[in-house]
Amino acid sequence: MPAEHTMEEIETRVADALASFGVDRDGLGRHVTLEALDVDSLDVVEVCEILREEMGVNVEARDFSEVKTYGDILDVIADRLQVS
Repeated sequence: MPAEHTMEEIETRVADALASFGVDRDGLGRHVTLEALDVDSLDVVEVCEILREEMGVNVEARDFSEVKTYGDILDVIADRLQVS
């Protein structure tokens, strides 16, 4: 298991990853849909890869199959890292 992570760190890393695809950080909020952010399933797979490399989180693309919002992404990562 990787070192302790905080929810703030998860939010920062996910925001950084999404920003690399052109998502405006000011538009991020837990209830904002991925559709509204113009994030598609391929982008989510890329975010998954980035987070695996940067945070050592064991996630797969299938873990994001039900993800609909920015907050959902955060929750999946927090769950895998056991952050409450």
